[in-house]
Amino acid sequence: MRIQTFQVLIALCFASCTSYSQNDDGVTKQNSETTKTAPHRYGGWYCPDNLNGFPAVDITEWKNVPVVNGRMATQEETQSGKSLIFVDAEKYPNAKALDIPMPKLASFYSDYTKRDELIIVIQAINVDHDSIVGFRYLNGGNGSARLNEIRFLANEEIALIPSARFVSQTIEIKATQEAIWNVLTQPEYTEALEHIFDKDKTLSPNWRKSSNVNYHYQPAGNTTSSYGEKLFGNYYIQNDYDGLMYTEKFLLLENQENNTTELKIVCGPFGDDFEAQKHQINKWAKEVKALSEKK
Repeated sequence: MRIQTFQVLIALCFASCTSYSQNDDGVTKQNSETTKTAPHRYGGWYCPDNLNGFPAVDITEWKNVPVVNGRMATQEETQSGKSLIFVDAEKYPNAKALDIPMPKLASFYSDYTKRDELIIVIQAINVDHDSIVGFRYLNGGNGSARLNEIRFLANEEIALIPSARFVSQTIEIKATQEAIWNVLTQPEYTEALEHIFDKDKTLSPNWRKSSNVNYHYQPAGNTTSSYGEKLFGNYYIQNDYDGLMYTEKFLLLENQENNTTELKIVCGPFGDDFEAQKHQINKWAKEVKALSEKK
């Protein structure tokens, strides 16, 4: 199994789902406390964990995401999910929005997931002769790229995309994130959880040796990228696969004031099996909660 760890990239945005910063060149970037030098000086960041600011979007709903059209975004709009990049007009008076109606569905090859991703472009601007797009991933989170790094899809292509939906769930657990992390990742809990998603016992007995989490969706295909680590105070798992463009995300957000942790889950997209998978993931999450609260 091929594992691509994107630890360095996750470090750019991880655990700052509601934070914003402005660097010396006057550009405010959502969810980034550290500037990445590539692919361009005003963006090129990857925030797959921003499930609060940019939740998953079913393909049938992509046209309905909030956007700003015909002008540069205000700083407030970059903090409300309508846009991504705020440009200081005093430092860059010639910055402008590109004449591209938003939102637009596009394809983008990610060096981190190692596959072509469907993205919803919600911003296109030109700053200092650099054309930049800000986008949200269908499976949640956001990123940016140069305009020439993406490809807008034609209406005919969009019409051929099958309807699919994501299971998104948040469950509050009365336990530390370390306790929940152990339940999610330690093989000693595999047997207690696998009967939920493998009730017919069709999985290989050794399946867990090639996985970083006690969960598995059999039609997922081969792994293209896998990540599971604690950075900037929060645990996060993301696994990407080549079958059906499937991704699974598990994010832990601990509230130390009330000794609870939110487990945020995004899995999908699913087709005709959406309802069955929704029920199964809900049942699995409840068992994770029960096991974690016993610790």
